[in-house]
Amino acid sequence: MFSTATRNFVEEIDDGSLIPVSSLIDSDKLVPLSLVVKRKRFWIWQKPKYLPTDFTLSDVLTGDTPLTPVVVKTDFLKYQGTFGDNKSGNFESNLVAVNLKVEGKDTSKLQSSFGSLKKEEVDVQKLLRDSKDKLLDMSHCLIQQTREKTREVFGVVKERIVTTQPCWVIEEVQQGGQLEELLIFCGPKSTQVSVKENSSLHKDSNVSLEIPAHTVIAYCIIELEIKLNGHYELCLMSDTLGGFEVDGPVKKSLVGVSGAHDDTPKKSCFQRGNETNGSSPPFVGPCTNLNSCCYYYYYYH
Repeated sequence: MFSTATRNFVEEIDDGSLIPVSSLIDSDKLVPLSLVVKRKRFWIWQKPKYLPTDFTLSDVLTGDTPLTPVVVKTDFLKYQGTFGDNKSGNFESNLVAVNLKVEGKDTSKLQSSFGSLKKEEVDVQKLLRDSKDKLLDMSHCLIQQTREKTREVFGVVKERIVTTQPCWVIEEVQQGGQLEELLIFCGPKSTQVSVKENSSLHKDSNVSLEIPAHTVIAYCIIELEIKLNGHYELCLMSDTLGGFEVDGPVKKSLVGVSGAHDDTPKKSCFQRGNETNGSSPPFVGPCTNLNSCCYYYYYYH
């Protein structure tokens, strides 16, 4: 119910950068610079899953000096929406001795009123300056557990949308169904016996959910590109993905990273194949190193 309301809100006002909060329990975790694990799905058409953690970026840094972000607060908008859905269907079967007819209907309406909302945004330029000489504690349990899973990357909360007053989410659901059954029996001396049965089921529900003030309903993250030595960089561009540097056949590649900064430009095996074949874009040539290419493909996808 809450997750449906926040998802509808994000779909109405955003083009893809905002992430809807799926649970009220996660709202308290989503403070500025808190860590969020982005889990990529197996199939390319599936959207990533975002898992807020109980840690901030400062919690996983070495040293005793925490990061102190500057947060800019601005008025955002007022929001109220009503969404409805009607579903119905029927099934009818005529057999030798049985006639069966089934009908069903489902009607739902969701009303959400978040009232006046505020936007809280981290000063990214200050965060870049403060992160210049910082190192991640690569022995931290959260980093180790996330690093073991090749489809998970870290992000930090850069922006969040917060309620300023108590608000409501109301859901009304009406469900109904009907079953009609006719049985025909042939007795002795060609006597025919018919049994007809009708049954129906109706269910109505009306649920109201009061959301307290200062509840996070949507947020935005910056992904982290993490090196083996603990250095990290912020992926500021939307087409630059974060990930972990891997220690293996491809020393310079990063798990799930594109556009990473280093002394030498990083390219995928497909890009290197393109240069090897001397073809013009957008042709993607074969990889010249099969082992490296397979290794990179496994981690990148």
